[in-house]
Amino acid sequence: MSNENQSRDDVSRRGVLKGTAALAGTAAMAGTAGAYRDEIDFRLPATQNDGEGRTLSLLGIVGGWVGVAPAEIDGASNPPLRLIEGEENEIVWTNGDGSRHNFTLEDESGDVIEATDFVEEQGESTSLTITPEGEMADYYCVPHPVQMRGPVELIDPDEVHELRVQVEDQEGEPLGAEVFVGDHHSFSDPSARPSPPEEQTEESEAQETDPDQATDAEEGAEETTPEADQTSEDEDGDGTGDEQGQEDPPAMARFDMLEDGEYDLEVWTYGHERVTDTVTIDGDDTEVTVTLSATEPGEPTETYSLALEEGQWVGQEPEAIADETNPTLEFEAGETYAIEWENAIGRRQPERENRTFEPLPGHNFVIASDGDTNQWNTYVRSAFLDEEGETQSVEFVAEEDMGVYLDQSQLEAVGEIDVE
Repeated sequence: MSNENQSRDDVSRRGVLKGTAALAGTAAMAGTAGAYRDEIDFRLPATQNDGEGRTLSLLGIVGGWVGVAPAEIDGASNPPLRLIEGEENEIVWTNGDGSRHNFTLEDESGDVIEATDFVEEQGESTSLTITPEGEMADYYCVPHPVQMRGPVELIDPDEVHELRVQVEDQEGEPLGAEVFVGDHHSFSDPSARPSPPEEQTEESEAQETDPDQATDAEEGAEETTPEADQTSEDEDGDGTGDEQGQEDPPAMARFDMLEDGEYDLEVWTYGHERVTDTVTIDGDDTEVTVTLSATEPGEPTETYSLALEEGQWVGQEPEAIADETNPTLEFEAGETYAIEWENAIGRRQPERENRTFEPLPGHNFVIASDGDTNQWNTYVRSAFLDEEGETQSVEFVAEEDMGVYLDQSQLEAVGEIDVE
């Protein structure tokens, strides 16, 4: 067991727009708790349902604990915490109101099993790592034991099953995509997750120490596209992923807390068709393969040009939006449009106090529905750009429910979309 202040940047917040507490300028839920959640950067797990134990995230305010992640507890007051019995689980919580809080676990007799230190600073996070056994019953805050109290449910790993969703394109190549199974969310490929893979980080560090290598990489770089960012081929184009001729590993999303039953399945990534289906869990681990077909949006009827600066988009073209901050983009449903945008700030992230999350790998262009909750539906999610001055072109077909465009790394950079 361990209890440590989580000031390290070891996880990613704002990984997805659906199923997390990431939103901009809108309340996550009714009442006071929503206002707190809008002001605090939560330390969220980089992935969900992706290991033997679980990582859960909570917000602590005097009115009660508020679930943040995974999606099954998002927005719930004093939610049941489902922990894998006999496995190492982590509970991360953030002080939401500046009052004095702690997180305590007790057994059925009311005896304390484990507790964190007290946290008094708003926005500060801490965590508790525990391997639950036996009579664990409730969690609560010592200064506020009545209103800040919820149940703990220990899950026998034999009663839940793993679903593995393998995603590939029409050529059978692994494809990074977002995968939704019921209320659960994951990514099918580490390169599609909202944090750089380890090998990418090591390569970046090597380039920083070797100017010649960095120069060569820049000279050989081509315009980034989601497909190029999420798959890799060798020079011969035969699908092998390295010099030894080994094939690329499959792009797999894992969900390991599923009870028997039927679940809605949705898989998508930018530039490909959305696939929806149902999948049944019946007493065993299950694996399914989903093939996504590339889309051909056709010739754009209009092209918008934007520059991404710190905290805002700035219109470039056409003249009607030139120099406007977060200009409204007007589309007609069913027509094809292009967005040409420039990353004017490189990988730099806006500075914030109490930052407890790892910045995303650059900045990107996202189109989502507009709503008053965090359940935004994403229609376009481009690859991340991390070089200052780097540009990208995104083509898509306008849909009636499109409502906002934004940068996933700085959600205050939001503009409206008007679709007729």
